Amino acid sequence: MPQITPLIVLNTLIKHETLTLNDLAKEENIGMTLRPNDLQSVLDELNSNGFVDVLNDVSPVTYTITDDGITEGSRLSDKFEVE
Repeated sequence: MPQITPLIVLNTLIKHETLTLNDLAKEENIGMTLRPNDLQSVLDELNSNGFVDVLNDVSPVTYTITDDGITEGSRLSDKFEVE
């Protein structure tokens, strides 16, 4: 099973801007099948670094990309030459 990375999550949120956890975990959005705990771990890391935000008072939990997240996604894409 492929491993989820911060770059994959950032690029997915850059493309979609805002997604619920369930929508983010869908193979057609993230590009792979994964375990929810793996995705949650990466989202927690990105949130603690200010690259994604959790929308307040929204149910189900919904994530959105920040300006810093867009910058970091672009930086990582350039570093790893990801299209």
